[in-house]
Amino acid sequence: MTKFMTDQGRTCFLYESGTYASTSGARQWIGLVQSHDATPNMNVIPIRYQGSTDRNVDTFADGVQEWNGTINYFPQDWKFLGFAIGSIQDVTGSHIFTETNSDNCVQIGSVPLYHFTIEDSKNTGTAGENFIRTLIGGMVDSYQITYTQGELVSAEVGYIAQSETFSSGAVTALAETTTKPYVFNNVRLDIPSGTQVDNLREGTFRVNNNLERGFYLNGSRVAKELLPMNREYEVTNTCVMQPGNAGSFYHNYYIIGSEFNAMLMFRGVAGSLTVIMSGCKMTDMTVPSPLEGVQEQSFTFTPQHCYPIAYDSIAKYNLL
Repeated sequence: MTKFMTDQGRTCFLYESGTYASTSGARQWIGLVQSHDATPNMNVIPIRYQGSTDRNVDTFADGVQEWNGTINYFPQDWKFLGFAIGSIQDVTGSHIFTETNSDNCVQIGSVPLYHFTIEDSKNTGTAGENFIRTLIGGMVDSYQITYTQGELVSAEVGYIAQSETFSSGAVTALAETTTKPYVFNNVRLDIPSGTQVDNLREGTFRVNNNLERGFYLNGSRVAKELLPMNREYEVTNTCVMQPGNAGSFYHNYYIIGSEFNAMLMFRGVAGSLTVIMSGCKMTDMTVPSPLEGVQEQSFTFTPQHCYPIAYDSIAKYNLL
């Protein structure tokens, strides 16, 4: 009997336009996807009651339907970072991301973040025997870029969707993007801006939108809308300690608490990303003293605002 094999699995996305959770256009390449974990929760409510004469669950009720998902991939472009930040302005050769708030609407539907559809397909090659989940009304709840010495730059998208449709039909073809992924030697961190941290070993950049589902008494089990709450940024890094910046990071920025600007840059073969961060504050730092080995210094800082700009040959990150 045919089995679902991982080499035929695929995760892609589709833009949405018009009404929220209304799919539009062709399937889009996400990047070099390593895994996709879609975790629906039907919130089944077990009910017990007096008079049932036993100790068991007696009946069930259906609660709200929740869809969460996590996509891990090696980015070839930065569309999903733009979806996480808010507004995207497409200029020839560049894409400017601007923070959006509750009084901004970037798509029809009165929402301050882009919404999209995720398609997860497990393909046997035979229509009618496939396993295709289409999660509509998705928004980026969290987005994280991870960079580590000697490794590929990776990204993780945590999203929340409104609902799902299931199909066993044919899997639609999708054109692969052949752009080289970003690697560790494409990464540069400046603290403050213009001063490179040349002893960096690893780090993460994270934005969290803290999405809240809008479940209402409207006759439906799915969320009518997703509402972005407070936006949170967090940047963590680990460095090999050296006299050039160890004391400044610890004493000036962490102990005294001076604010600073910073830049995080990814410069690939066919594109780049520059994240300008203003009003940064060190919020955590560890400087362990081990018995042997190289001394390391790890720290976390929180920017007040971020201004990412992506450069590549893609004409539009907005709706096609």
